[in-house]
Amino acid sequence: MGYSIGELATIVGMTIHGLRFYEKEGLVTPERKGKNRVYSEEDKLWIEFLLHMKETGMSIQDMKKYTKLRKQENPPIDELMAILLSHREKVEKQLLNYQKNLALIDKKIDVYRHETEEDQGEDLFDRFVAHYGESHETNELGK
Repeated sequence: MGYSIGELATIVGMTIHGLRFYEKEGLVTPERKGKNRVYSEEDKLWIEFLLHMKETGMSIQDMKKYTKLRKQENPPIDELMAILLSHREKVEKQLLNYQKNLALIDKKIDVYRHETEEDQGEDLFDRFVAHYGESHETNELGK
């Protein structure tokens, strides 16, 4: 089965411009029928893989290197794996960073929940006005 550039763009969630960019960068090489590109099922799966790598922050340079190695008659598995292992390490570091930041967000949410439970019935806007009024008066007195 073959896909036109528009069909494939819709299926994989890319723009036509994005697919053309991937082609220009050598990441995918669709067949040509006249002026039309025809993408195979293998092209579709490969682009989906590249999009997963992109979503995890893999650089275009690493994707190009990986693609070039993969296209060789006897792809060097050790080099392909080295690229993926290096990228995996970067993803793990980013994941740890996200987990740390998520924990901070959760702590802040807990603070707000606690404040909300303590001040049930008090309008948050009223609390703001009361606080603003106090700080405004303090600023006025300090002049």
